[in-house]
Amino acid sequence: MTDHNHWQLIQAVDFRCPAPPTVTRLQHGWRLMLRIFGLSGKDRVEQGDNTALPGYREFERERAAGVLDAYVTDWLEGDDKTVSFLLDPPFSGTAAIARDCAWKQGWMILTPPDIELIREVQVDKWWQQQRLYSGPWLIDNLARYLLRSTDGLRFIRALLPRLIQGEFGKGLVVCDSWTFAFLQRIWPLDLSRVYCFAPAGQELLRQLGLKGSDRQLGRLAAQARGNVGVALALWACHLDKSRQLPELPIDEEESSAFILFALLLHRGLSGQALQLVLPTMAPDQLNIQLLRLAQFGIIERNKEHWRLSVYGYPAVREFLGSRDYLLDGF
Repeated sequence: MTDHNHWQLIQAVDFRCPAPPTVTRLQHGWRLMLRIFGLSGKDRVEQGDNTALPGYREFERERAAGVLDAYVTDWLEGDDKTVSFLLDPPFSGTAAIARDCAWKQGWMILTPPDIELIREVQVDKWWQQQRLYSGPWLIDNLARYLLRSTDGLRFIRALLPRLIQGEFGKGLVVCDSWTFAFLQRIWPLDLSRVYCFAPAGQELLRQLGLKGSDRQLGRLAAQARGNVGVALALWACHLDKSRQLPELPIDEEESSAFILFALLLHRGLSGQALQLVLPTMAPDQLNIQLLRLAQFGIIERNKEHWRLSVYGYPAVREFLGSRDYLLDGF
């Protein structure tokens, strides 16, 4: 592990995805030919160099939490009751880092409202359920505070102004990057104090234990859009030649796009909640589409909760982008 910590907290507006290394058409064509014939090129990585790699959820977070801890320590010294937002791209581990920091600081992690509270816009009742906690707090997943449905957005519209005005005291709000993009579209005001972790480049990937050439890690950082968890998942596929990244058929139905966008916007949903978000889709059709996407390896199920697979995420982002869906900035 390098002595220098390459985790960095930045303002979200300053986030820029890593650019891929410059590659000539001849180099690209040569590597393509090698892949077609099952041959290995110069960028082959020896398995023994990466046998101790963590999974995309288990990477070392202590130094990232230390960076966030330094920020919140300075922030707490101010007298104003401000709320800060921390953006959490899918599989980036940002929410877990924020929880690590909250536990160290002794903050309360607030409990999300259930669907009935959201639909009835019971903000005060939700806050009372937090036992009127008076110290700094953490909302670790703002996507759980809304449903993109007729009566599912009023809660977040009522909650956000009260958070921003400091009615509930100081707090850190972790917000999924896709949820944030959606809120920016429907919200009339710009949110202030919005931060994120800087995109992972070669140095941070090496700090996490990846071993490869500058070209390899630079290309990996670009392919993963600077997302640590996605980079680790892609690297594992690169090392395991028997594993292929899942893909969506070119002519995939538009109903799949509805489902995938809803799962991204809400960072996963139960089948029941997904039906509320997509009321025009017949239950049988929804179930069939969910099973198809799971068979492709695009989504996965944890008990009653459907969510995207980390390995399918790059394909889904490309799929939605080709259909002009609203994308996040990460």
